[in-house]
Amino acid sequence: MAIGVEMECLSQQDFCSNKGAVKLGRHATRSNDYGYRRQRRKVRKGTLIWIVVLLALLITGYHYRAHIYAFVDHFIAGPPDGGTALPPTDPEPEEEEPAEQEPEPEDPAGEEAGGEEPGEETEPGPLPEGELPQAADADYLLVLVTKQMTLGRYTPSDLVAVPLELAAPGRENWGFQLRREACDQLVLMAADARAEGVALFVNSAYRSYDTQERLFWEYAAIHGEAEANTFSARPGQSEHQLGTAIDFGGTPYDFTDSFGETPAGIWLAQNAHRYGFAMSYPPGTQAITGYIYEPWHFRYIGVEAAAEWKESGLVLCQFLAQKPQDWLE
Repeated sequence: MAIGVEMECLSQQDFCSNKGAVKLGRHATRSNDYGYRRQRRKVRKGTLIWIVVLLALLITGYHYRAHIYAFVDHFIAGPPDGGTALPPTDPEPEEEEPAEQEPEPEDPAGEEAGGEEPGEETEPGPLPEGELPQAADADYLLVLVTKQMTLGRYTPSDLVAVPLELAAPGRENWGFQLRREACDQLVLMAADARAEGVALFVNSAYRSYDTQERLFWEYAAIHGEAEANTFSARPGQSEHQLGTAIDFGGTPYDFTDSFGETPAGIWLAQNAHRYGFAMSYPPGTQAITGYIYEPWHFRYIGVEAAAEWKESGLVLCQFLAQKPQDWLE
């Protein structure tokens, strides 16, 4: 009898032990399932974060693709056929007038400009500024700007900021400005060029009389006055003072003949007139303009006038000389 009772107790203990083991097993299974689910949630969350980061990078890259293209072209692409040496280091913009600085151009010595030596002076020396005729209305889009006249201390009244994304890489803080109509057409032209895979960037825009005076005499001190006069305007004689002229760039060939062989230079030569811009100093015209070939320099004269200019085949200054001009007495 005692043996039977003892065996019954042992059986009950075994049953309780087995029952506890089952409970422990179920608890362990639930714990494992919870850990697995938690791990999966972490993986999904991490994957989602990476997807968001990649999308943000893609969107940012698309928005700044023009700058990326220019960077790649600058550091990877080789020079075009017949390319010239890289331009010198650009000077830092001054804090008080960041909108009016200009990178130093390639030394014209040794550069050909439409088959002419840059040092040649084919026209009479400049008259003293007090003896030059002065434009009566420099707001006039077709005002003639040459070495035989002056704009005086004209300052445009409707200057606006050029969008930062159109500033050449490294010059976003220079605060470029243009007259409103010219800036609107620049934005439209740059967008259309970008749609065709061509990036247009601004190296220089509006410059005041005082800034032009400083730049010209700095160049004269380096190259001599006669030679500086072939690639830099005297104060009062720069189209940049109008607020409608742009020096394009953002390539390794800025301020050289080779800019005309870059995608931007080719596109501008073929299409800029459709947006109102004309190349002021084409190749082979130094005897007419007094300046070397500048494939980077375009002036806004209005869409209709630019179409008429393109059709005429004339150098810009010759075309404008045929338009009415008013001079101060």
